[in-house]
Amino acid sequence: MLNMEERKEKEINNMIDILKQIDLPDILLLSRDANTLLMRQQEAGVVKESA
Repeated sequence: MLNMEERKEKEINNMIDILKQIDLPDILLLSRDANTLLMRQQEAGVVKESA
């Protein structure tokens, strides 16, 4: 499990490096998409718990 957390941290740092290189409108677009993915993940968790 620790390996997964390390991989996740590495990918987060990679995303930060990418975000520093792009313009604000594109960052806002990515933020919106990330929020959508988070909501879907949370909804899926609620559905699994209800089943």
